[in-house]
Amino acid sequence: MGVVVFDSDVLIGFLNRDDAHHRQAVTWMRDAAAPGTRRWLCAVNLAEILIGPIRAGVEDRVTQMLTHLDVETIPVDAGLARRAAAVRAETGLKLPDAFAVATTRLATERGLDDVRLASFDGDVLRATPSTPPAPPSGTGPAAR
Repeated sequence: MGVVVFDSDVLIGFLNRDDAHHRQAVTWMRDAAAPGTRRWLCAVNLAEILIGPIRAGVEDRVTQMLTHLDVETIPVDAGLARRAAAVRAETGLKLPDAFAVATTRLATERGLDDVRLASFDGDVLRATPSTPPAPPSGTGPAAR
């Protein structure tokens, strides 16, 4: 069973038709919806994607969409916080980005197969442990 961990930029791009990455984000979401693929989002990255919708008064729509897409929110506990702190110390990434990478590492440490991080940020992707192939369509963003 594969796992796609979402960095907030991919979901923001998916939600915003005017975003420069919207088309690539739609491809990521389509590929991540494949049967047998789990979709993970760290609670910190969920907070990032909800800022705009809360300001616009459409938080419920975004929450419903994530539920419909079966995106699992991964809670932050002390272990994930330590992993994110270590990523930040190692890489200098911003803390929300470090949480996306730490969530990817958590999935790998749990023995899950084909763990990919969906992100448009090259620094985030370079901090991720391995590089599986890009989404099957071949048109999606680079993955790690």
